[in-house]
Amino acid sequence: MGKADRKRWDGNVRSMAIVAKPREEITEEDVQFLRENYTSTGGLLPNAYAGGAFYTPTHVARFITEALRGLSGGSFPPGSRFLEPSCGSGVFIEHIPEDAEITALELDETSAKVTSLIYPHANVTQGDAFLHSRRGYYDYVIGNPPYGVSIDVSAAELPDVFETLRITKGRAKGKSECAFIELAIKAAKPGGYIAFVLPKGLNYANYAEKIRQLLYNTCWHVATIGLPGETFALTGTTIPTQILIVRKAPPGTPLIPSAEIRWGSNFKRGGYEDITDFGAKFLAGQPPAYFAEVTDIGYDKAGRSTDRWGDGLTQLDDLLRDFTDDYLMRSNLYPHIPSWHSVKDVSAFMFSHANDTCDGYRDASRTYADGPYRWNELTLGAGTEIAWDGAEVSTFDFTWQDRIVDAYYTQTAAELPEAA
Repeated sequence: MGKADRKRWDGNVRSMAIVAKPREEITEEDVQFLRENYTSTGGLLPNAYAGGAFYTPTHVARFITEALRGLSGGSFPPGSRFLEPSCGSGVFIEHIPEDAEITALELDETSAKVTSLIYPHANVTQGDAFLHSRRGYYDYVIGNPPYGVSIDVSAAELPDVFETLRITKGRAKGKSECAFIELAIKAAKPGGYIAFVLPKGLNYANYAEKIRQLLYNTCWHVATIGLPGETFALTGTTIPTQILIVRKAPPGTPLIPSAEIRWGSNFKRGGYEDITDFGAKFLAGQPPAYFAEVTDIGYDKAGRSTDRWGDGLTQLDDLLRDFTDDYLMRSNLYPHIPSWHSVKDVSAFMFSHANDTCDGYRDASRTYADGPYRWNELTLGAGTEIAWDGAEVSTFDFTWQDRIVDAYYTQTAAELPEAA
């Protein structure tokens, strides 16, 4: 165990001693120590013993909450409902307004106690997230769920059926990252946002096929941002990760064909390619897909700062401007031929296959040589109009989603029985 790991270990041991005290004996200094030092055992113990927990760097959590704030018009409405289904020590809660309704779930007893001490305004529940039964309730579901571990819970205790969990001898089992995404989709209300840090293995792994399909059928893609391997190096892993932000579409939102039939590549000869193969449909209201790749997270794999300007900012701060600027469609980012076209699976369109066959990645790596790279990929169209609800809608109209959500709630309200 190196010096840094020893420091983390000692910090966790002292943290456990603090939370073991009677509540009235815990001081403000104790709480501050927990805030600054508790990291759980991710990277210090084998993954199976650490529960797949690798706690999120503060600036990554801040980026996610600030990106959601930008997508919400610059501020979170008072009383917004947040769910953090695997809260760890509560790093995401740090950046959520205290007037929000915050539900934080955590399986690990020590982590749950730490979070409840640091953030007394949050409703912290220690227990299995998959027993949480609120459905279609939350405006925002955020977090960094455990990955690389297996879920194993009593099937009889689940509030409903999970497509990503298989039932064996009364036990519901499956991959943690897939099951947590499904939980988020169930818990978010129509029009609500989901923002998770996830492993890049979801992009192509066979085990993730069901969750990719579920996302494709139920959610609008907002953004996918690749993170460098050193992002979680300080907590013990170099697993390639990404930030996925989606918005839950109202039930009944149809998948419709792309308005573009052929689209050209900047890097291939031979003219335009047919992009309507393989059942290329997207949810009505889906804008061009936004992708970015962060090349420098602010430190290297040894934890040494890479901040050249000394301002404490990282490439994530640079990307934040995109979430309040022209609805994630920058004027110089026309939609590229989609990277999923090379793998012949449109349900994977939310997960960029950033390689030499991906036009957007190749173009962005030349345009933004120092990073971060960012690009858009074609979905329903590049400004072409589509007939929708008796009118023509531009495929660059980013208010289309909002109108679909508003229409859903108007119809839902009209169907409610009148109050006596």
